Amino acid sequence: MTYISFPSFERRPLLANRRRPVQPTPLSYRTAGVIGGLGQLSTGLFYDAVTKICTSQRLVANPRLIINSVNTWEVTSILEEKDLERLYFFLKEEIKLLAEQIDFLVMVCNSVHAVLQPLREHFSFPILSIYEEVCKEIALLQYRKVGILGTQTTMRSEFYQNELVSYGIAYEVLPEEELQVLDHCIFQEILHGRGNQKMRTLLLDGVNYLAAQGCEAVVLACTELPLFISQSDTEMPLFSSTEILAKVVVEECFR
Repeated sequence: MTYISFPSFERRPLLANRRRPVQPTPLSYRTAGVIGGLGQLSTGLFYDAVTKICTSQRLVANPRLIINSVNTWEVTSILEEKDLERLYFFLKEEIKLLAEQIDFLVMVCNSVHAVLQPLREHFSFPILSIYEEVCKEIALLQYRKVGILGTQTTMRSEFYQNELVSYGIAYEVLPEEELQVLDHCIFQEILHGRGNQKMRTLLLDGVNYLAAQGCEAVVLACTELPLFISQSDTEMPLFSSTEILAKVVVEECFR
């Protein structure tokens, strides 16, 4: 893929200003609804990231979160069957459980963003997008080409790819055969509590492959992935979708 002239912020004028420090007051609380990750460990990682952000910024309050830790095995079954219509109706019912109590919603799973747009059209409150926030962060740092690591659903839906292109950022993904191996490890091993070392090796090999393709950074576009590799494991800059979403939730709760 050839580079498009960069930077190009016509579609994202809000990027002119970087994020402002959070300064919550007791009257500024907004309630975030959270649809949990593909596995409970990624939901826990997200909550831990929120807690660490609050501690590091010495906030006088914690954000108000209402978490629906959805049925991992039902979501897994839907994603393995690649049934996006079923995924939409499943999520719609799970979100309804939170709807009367929240000001906005996030989903701690990249794959389910394949049905983000119809969900946004159905509900009246904002549904923040994990991939929009990640790509915004990449654009702010002016990377020209990034690699993407995620599930087959995420890669085939191409929402990351399309969002990056809207900023004039080139991208690279794993070859199909390697993506299948990574997908199998996530669904058939990691979610069943095994295969940790295998996943770590697959991810580091994936990062090295993407670096060889000229990528300047890599997106961990699955909220399970930061459980297995972190910035200390590689010189390649990593964008954790889990941590970026946590930061956005804190900001939105106190804006």
